[in-house]
Amino acid sequence: MWACPHCQQALQPTPDETSWVCSNKHQFDRAREGYVNLLPSNRKRSREPGDSPEMIAARHRVHSQQVYHPLARALQEQTAPLTDITSMLDLGCGEGYYCEALVQAQPKAQLFGVDISKAAVRKAARGHRAASFAVASSFQLPVLDNSLSLVARIFAPSDDAEVMRVLQAHGYYLEITPAPTHLWELRENLYGKPVEHAASRGAIDGMHLLNSVECEYKMELATGLLRDVINMTPYAYRGHREKRAALLRRDGLTLSMAFSLNLFQLQ
Repeated sequence: MWACPHCQQALQPTPDETSWVCSNKHQFDRAREGYVNLLPSNRKRSREPGDSPEMIAARHRVHSQQVYHPLARALQEQTAPLTDITSMLDLGCGEGYYCEALVQAQPKAQLFGVDISKAAVRKAARGHRAASFAVASSFQLPVLDNSLSLVARIFAPSDDAEVMRVLQAHGYYLEITPAPTHLWELRENLYGKPVEHAASRGAIDGMHLLNSVECEYKMELATGLLRDVINMTPYAYRGHREKRAALLRRDGLTLSMAFSLNLFQLQ
């Protein structure tokens, strides 16, 4: 499925499986953890793009406490009924938390994951040895045309044209975004006049909306977990500094968790 980021030709593993190489002899080493770096240096906007190791560590602690487990379960409920899935991509996979939900929903399908953060992909590859991961941009996917049955995008930025390019005919696209009231109490404490997230879109040109569901629940977080939720999101450096300091001194906070899940099919 991987395509060379330089010439877009198919990548194949070398006989010793230590590298990937295309017909034009562009070669990419396979890391010890099993992933491959397909993000050319001239496409980086910084030395280490994507989430920092500190953000990834905070997110891992949050996920280990199952704060987002209801969302993972909702993801499974959306994807398990699909009967024609052979390959799937976790677009913006992070450290791989939702990979397990995808594998459980579609155990016979081959799983791929991409993220622009090398630190995140390294952790994902360590935790999911049967899957295939690459460091890559979600806006220039090193993926062959029409090669995937399902693309799942969970919060990550993306490009509709790229998603449609890599999907097979009548392939599926699951888009998960924050619902308007997601983490509302956090925003109330960080901003003088908090604004709701934008509502999810119900239409994409060239795709048909198959299903749309909301996943909403409350989660009570103690101080340490609350700090991790803040540090794993842009709220770590947004909002009023004094308000953020006061929030981190609290004993805890009950947060609204709210997500929109829209399942589309390529027309």
